[in-house]
Amino acid sequence: MICTVRILIVSLFFSVAAAQTPAVENALFWEIQGNGLTQPSYLFGTYHLLGSHYADSLTNVMSRFHTCRTMVGEIVYDSTLAFRLINAARMKGTTLDKLLSPAIYNQTAAWLKELTGYDLQYFNGFNPMTVQLLIATHLQQKYYPINSTTEAPLDLYFQSLARQNQRPVAGLETFDDQVRALYDQFNYERQAELLTQYVLDKDRALQETVTLLDQYRHQNLGQMEKALSSQDYTAAELQVLVTDRNRKWAEELPGLLKDGSAFIAVGALHLAGRDGLVSLLRNAGYTVTPLPLR
Repeated sequence: MICTVRILIVSLFFSVAAAQTPAVENALFWEIQGNGLTQPSYLFGTYHLLGSHYADSLTNVMSRFHTCRTMVGEIVYDSTLAFRLINAARMKGTTLDKLLSPAIYNQTAAWLKELTGYDLQYFNGFNPMTVQLLIATHLQQKYYPINSTTEAPLDLYFQSLARQNQRPVAGLETFDDQVRALYDQFNYERQAELLTQYVLDKDRALQETVTLLDQYRHQNLGQMEKALSSQDYTAAELQVLVTDRNRKWAEELPGLLKDGSAFIAVGALHLAGRDGLVSLLRNAGYTVTPLPLR
């Protein structure tokens, strides 16, 4: 169960983005200069469920990583995170079998059992969003597995490596910030609706899993956005999930950049589009240049 929670934590932080015309080049790795900086910093878009073996194959990314003084992630991962996530995911005053229709509950239970071996009853007190993320995580693990005993997901890997090298790790937001964006903006009934839509279209869920990873490996941010345009979130929900967070992060970054060279690793879709970090940093006066991965 600990391994499952660890994977669920990182899957929680792979955010979705609204479809829009990309305002930036298709690239995952960027150099940040100018605007008074004396040393360059670097911005890397992660896919949270790829592992450390993939990162190690990105020779240019890793060589630049080792020149940086500070590691910056979406949040700081620590030993308390799994327990805090479990507490945030628990519902008050209701259970899944009350929120979902009997047919949807049974379909969800069957799919979860197929992918994880777990009974849905074990998660009956958890909110529907958690169950959906658990299914999505294991759907990817089924087709694109990483060995959690030998490698860490990308975001955890970069932070662990920084700590091993006695370098500070900073976060662009807190755990509570992410919970508010990813859980608290959705009431239980809305979460149940989203889970229902996900379970009723298993073929689409699989196709999205395959397409997103393929587009990520090809550094195609524009196509990743298009692939996510069929998501069931409203414009207002996406504003909270993506745009508002990007703007807050862009306000945090100048202070981190001026303190010395930083390596910033966030979900790849936070880089894309007019409201992505690349555009926001350019608008703030920085020179942001794409770099090769290898």
